Amino acid sequence: MWKRSGFAFVLLAVAAGMLIAPQGATAQETYGTAMKLAEQHALAWLREQQVPNRRVPDPQPERRNLILSYRIPEDDPAYRYLYGRSYVYDCAIAAIAFTMAEDFSTAESILLALRRQLLPDGGLWFGMNTQNSWPSQDDSSGALVRSGATAWAGYAATYYLRTRLAGNSRFLQTDRVAPRILQLATAVGTYLLNRQVTDNTDRRYGLITGGMGSYSYKFHDGQVTALYDANPITWASTEHNLDCYFLLADLYFLTRDRRYKEASRAVLTGLVSLWDPDAGQLLQGVKGDGTVDSLLPLDTASWGSMLLRAVGSTGRANTALRTAQQKFQLDGSGNYKPYASGKLYQSDGVAQYYFDTPDESWEDMDLAWVEGALGVAAALAKAGDRDEAEKILDAALAFEVDGGLRYASREIPHQFTTYPSVASTAWFVIAYHVARTSTARLLFWEVP
Repeated sequence: MWKRSGFAFVLLAVAAGMLIAPQGATAQETYGTAMKLAEQHALAWLREQQVPNRRVPDPQPERRNLILSYRIPEDDPAYRYLYGRSYVYDCAIAAIAFTMAEDFSTAESILLALRRQLLPDGGLWFGMNTQNSWPSQDDSSGALVRSGATAWAGYAATYYLRTRLAGNSRFLQTDRVAPRILQLATAVGTYLLNRQVTDNTDRRYGLITGGMGSYSYKFHDGQVTALYDANPITWASTEHNLDCYFLLADLYFLTRDRRYKEASRAVLTGLVSLWDPDAGQLLQGVKGDGTVDSLLPLDTASWGSMLLRAVGSTGRANTALRTAQQKFQLDGSGNYKPYASGKLYQSDGVAQYYFDTPDESWEDMDLAWVEGALGVAAALAKAGDRDEAEKILDAALAFEVDGGLRYASREIPHQFTTYPSVASTAWFVIAYHVARTSTARLLFWEVP
């Protein structure tokens, strides 16, 4: 399925009468019209994911207007567990996508819903049910908090505000809701500042730790068991800190509070220390014991390239982008895998259970990660290579289902799913706008 090209989408759209291009339009103009149609369908799909909707017609009141992360078939065994689940990261990037599309009212409704979810310390649950109140302060067994996802919620708020300020320099002073959206961002900022490593003898110095709660998977008595650990996370993830950096930089721009400026500089120092010239990208992070995690994920190459470009390290940014294209791309297809190497699971027993071998590795896996590929597209667009960015947008349309995009091309239990997802769909809109609109390109993941 995933080998269908974007050009095929254009032909299908013409055949179905969905695409009406001006008479005498060039192939490029027709293509542009088709891509705009795909963006509009993606936005419509995202709007249908906002509760209340058919799947959750009567959401828990405080969680009204959050976004359901997946569209799961009702006969799927996972449906009853996940049909009403909303992940903070997905809500955040959906709000960014709506902001880029200038659907400010929908973006605002999501941001205000996220503000209602703030925990006393400024954090946010990683995922929440919308049909009931789990997790809550009274019942949080099994719940997670992730600094990266929390940072994206804050960044969605600052991106919205900076976009509105670009059209009205007094927006913060004159808009009734703007102060509440800024308060979402500053609360998240406080949460992150309290988790920044300030001991300069610590290898994690300057970085922000991962959050709270984790799962591990073990094979025991013929089945895979999930083990939950509620303790705070001591590792510092590169991906999380990329997210944190841009939020902190925006918060300094919006508030002129020097704490954010100093914190963002420290995060940047920590991130740059994870550059590996041999790998040509940022490494995955630092463990709690100070050991550098040398795993090579796609996002620390693609998102890392956007960070490096934004702070003026153009040579490294270009190297990281080449690394993403050369090490992670599946045969020049515009599809990308999530890791360059390494085993799928830490536990050999789990790998054996799911794949009949304990040695299943990412080198041999042809999984196409749609969300990750679209992050590469955004990075290419910011580097000025719109043609290559649109090649990835083309490839992503092979995963389109009723306007939404599947998360990945195949199932990897506990890691990747084939459900149509907010993550892929919102990133399609984001990458489209970064490639085609100057406002998005100049504001998204840039240092003010």
